[in-house]
Amino acid sequence: MKVLIFGTGEIARQVLRGIENILKYVEIVGFIDNDDAKYGAEFYGGTIYHPGQIQKLNYDKICILLTRFQQVYDQLVYGYQVPPEKIIGREELLKYLMTEKHRYTTDSDIQDTLKYWEDNQLSYFNQHEYADATRDSVYWDREYNMPYIMFKGRRLYYPRSYGGFLYDEEGAYVLGYREEEQAQGSPHRYLTGDINISKGDVVVDAGAMEGDFALEYIDEIGKLYIFECGPEWVKALQMTYRDYMDKVVIIPKMLGDHVDENMTTLQETISDGRVDFIKMDIEGAEVGALQAAEELLRNNNVRCAICTYHSEEDAVRLEKFFYGIGYQTSFSNGHMIFYIDPDIFSSLDFRKGVIYAKK
Repeated sequence: MKVLIFGTGEIARQVLRGIENILKYVEIVGFIDNDDAKYGAEFYGGTIYHPGQIQKLNYDKICILLTRFQQVYDQLVYGYQVPPEKIIGREELLKYLMTEKHRYTTDSDIQDTLKYWEDNQLSYFNQHEYADATRDSVYWDREYNMPYIMFKGRRLYYPRSYGGFLYDEEGAYVLGYREEEQAQGSPHRYLTGDINISKGDVVVDAGAMEGDFALEYIDEIGKLYIFECGPEWVKALQMTYRDYMDKVVIIPKMLGDHVDENMTTLQETISDGRVDFIKMDIEGAEVGALQAAEELLRNNNVRCAICTYHSEEDAVRLEKFFYGIGYQTSFSNGHMIFYIDPDIFSSLDFRKGVIYAKK
């Protein structure tokens, strides 16, 4: 496939970090940019052309690698009469490259994904069946001046500055993807089989954000440690869990592999040494955080649900770590497509979503 890339900014640079992989599967004809000062210059071995030169170039697809996708799409379609079917974006390019790389795989799950991709777009959770997003109406707590939604019969608060609120004639709302994320076949599912929360458990929720995961089980939980370093999210969590503060500890720090003013460890936080369940989604810091908690894990039989998709090698590293301390492991269904990783074009890899572990 011959590809003409529109854009020579940061998104294009991120994608082209993987140029050695990319060139195995596509031919880059050149680059288009709206910046007059760049015309004729070289970019990753190709020439930067004026948009007016598009009709003279031989290409199969134009891939827009800019944040202003729709603006450039309209420019190409209405200004330069480029057929819409010839225009793709970053995710469509990634899907094509991953399909080509894994076309002859013997992994049945990846084979199923490639078959599904023939008629569907790449998606974050890479599920073959989707749960609909929920529309959660936003209300305002006038006494405390904070927005909230109703979740499982309880108020789930958001920061006042939250940028994800949507508006229409019915009012403010947020789209909830919990049903999709935690669907039975989702690679991002935290609870499965005997990896679950039991009555009276001491639970760690690391990377809680709005805190919806633990809130669903708060009546069953004996004690809950919540790690969330965003100050505005911490305030929202304090509001969400205000009726349960006798058993909830909110730690306003990152969970990691050492202790300083911004970071702490499980060993440092859980002073009595007991923990029964750990859910961890901390943006690639999972390996270090667990290594720092090795003694705690050895002294308890902890049921663990740990995200493995943030870094290419995390699934292997975590499996090896748990094996070394006497834990048995399994993985969630399928694979994640972590397409927001700036290095995904260098690896073009499918990643396991969650590792489950227990003694």
